[in-house]
Amino acid sequence: MKTTIKLIVALALVFSFTSCKKDETEELDVIYTIVNNGTGGVNTANDTDDFAPLDVAQAIPSVSGVEYASSMPIILFFNDKIVLNSIQDNFVITENGEKVGGLISINEGANGFAILTFIPNKKFANNAAIKLTLKTGMTDDAGNGFSEDFVIDYTSSYSVVSDFDSNGDFESGDDGVVFIGDGNILTGPQGCVDPYEGSSFAGITSGNQLISGGNAIGGATSSMILGPINTTVSTLNFKYNFLSSEFQEYVDSMYDDSVIITVVGENGASSEFLTSVNTVNTDGNTECFYFPGLPDYGDSYAGATGWISKSINVGSLEGPVYIVFTITDVADTIYSSALTVDAITY
Repeated sequence: MKTTIKLIVALALVFSFTSCKKDETEELDVIYTIVNNGTGGVNTANDTDDFAPLDVAQAIPSVSGVEYASSMPIILFFNDKIVLNSIQDNFVITENGEKVGGLISINEGANGFAILTFIPNKKFANNAAIKLTLKTGMTDDAGNGFSEDFVIDYTSSYSVVSDFDSNGDFESGDDGVVFIGDGNILTGPQGCVDPYEGSSFAGITSGNQLISGGNAIGGATSSMILGPINTTVSTLNFKYNFLSSEFQEYVDSMYDDSVIITVVGENGASSEFLTSVNTVNTDGNTECFYFPGLPDYGDSYAGATGWISKSINVGSLEGPVYIVFTITDVADTIYSSALTVDAITY
């Protein structure tokens, strides 16, 4: 389930589904509003050549039994497109055992695979038991479901994430920053990478313990979650530098390490491909020396793009807003890549 990335923007199709939960005393109606942006969600199953089960390639939150901020979104990266009407009875979120409704926003990743973001109608309570279940009846565009229920449970907490509002240059360390996998706030020059401004910048890698004591999830994926941002965000501006051990020998191959950015607000979400090894190509990078852990495999060459300016229009997302950068090692768990970010404004 590897990504060569292309974002297709289309009109949103809104579907409202009603599910019912019964306990011993009452029946509760729960509404999921599903917004499909692009082609990550489809209306019918028509891919006759695919026989692989539907699966979640990466989940945020990613590890059961861990505390995550109560207002942090749930983001699921699938290995395929998903059929919209299969979500109704097969997507279940509970808070302390009670089913809750909310907004499901479906965007598309690299090759159109679905990225599902869930935002509850009401922020989860502090110290609540949150459980996500995707049942086997949810299907991809070939009609394939999960081989077994996909389940993640975690505890919500108000204290996990502090505000990110004034930390766009990362000079306040990890205020409003959560890393999943191998990520860190880096200070001063790191080999070929200097901070774009000030003395600090943030980074994530697709490897194990390259810039922190953490390991990429599944040895391949790390995420950086920034937020909450307590204002409406319409345009996001930042600087990024993409580095990889796959330069130059694996350019134009299936090993196309990639970066996706997802911005989530109270009223929706937007996902966009940022960069990849094949996108940068051999002419878009220069050799980088002494960035922590790179090159970790392959020949002695690691490349870097240098700082690049990026501006993304995300519509009008109401706060609290979260920004999620995700880097994935495509088609293998070696030859790591890294993303550094600095100077975020909105």
